[in-house]
Amino acid sequence: MTDVDETLAAYESVAARYDELNARMDTATLVDRYVEMADRYGTGGRRLLDAGCGTGRSSVAFRARGFEVTGYDLSPAMVAMARSRPGAEDVRFLVGRLQEPPPGLTGFDVVACVDLPMAYLTGTDELRRALASARDQLAGDGVLVFDLSTIGYYRRAFGVPTVADRGDRYVAWFAVSPRIEADAVVVTQFDLFERAGAGWERVSMRHVQRHHSDRTVRRVAERAGLRVVATCGLVGTSAREPADEDGHDRILYVARRAD
Repeated sequence: MTDVDETLAAYESVAARYDELNARMDTATLVDRYVEMADRYGTGGRRLLDAGCGTGRSSVAFRARGFEVTGYDLSPAMVAMARSRPGAEDVRFLVGRLQEPPPGLTGFDVVACVDLPMAYLTGTDELRRALASARDQLAGDGVLVFDLSTIGYYRRAFGVPTVADRGDRYVAWFAVSPRIEADAVVVTQFDLFERAGAGWERVSMRHVQRHHSDRTVRRVAERAGLRVVATCGLVGTSAREPADEDGHDRILYVARRAD
């Protein structure tokens, strides 16, 4: 099974419960950070492509902020959930991969990749293809905004096995990778245990991601015909400048076409 196939299988298996399992994620505030960066460095245009949209939480948040939104995702099951989401009636949802998107998606003022879809691109050529696709989707003066986890976050979040007790539900996660290195693949194991009658039900997933350092992102973006014009760090959903690979959780990137 390829890394992409493993990612697809993981999200297909939890699509119906994805929002419940991620209820603590403040997607609306994260989208606010995206909008701030897009408005600061873009043209103010409101045609937006939500690439790697998942169950459409970010898509609906962008729509509520006045954008005309199209979204697409790797997982058909996640897209089905997005289409049935309240508030998504005016959003067009499609199925496709970041490096192989649905055809005909061009002329967007903003291309957004919210909540780490690019982290699942485990090779630099996959990242280049995804960035090149985003470049082709942009209007001439549009902006691409995306986030990636820092090496500090990977080490803090997955360096030590962790169990969260949530009453009738336990969630355990840890890094399968023996060491968490910069610009390397990080494999993490998630196990969900939920009470089912007198026993427990277990759902297991492996997530295969890659840490892409700032230096790598800039180099690969240049190869894809893009230029990084701004970054900021994120701690939770709070913006921090300048971005710090060790102290912050994510780096939020803004890029434009290089030509």
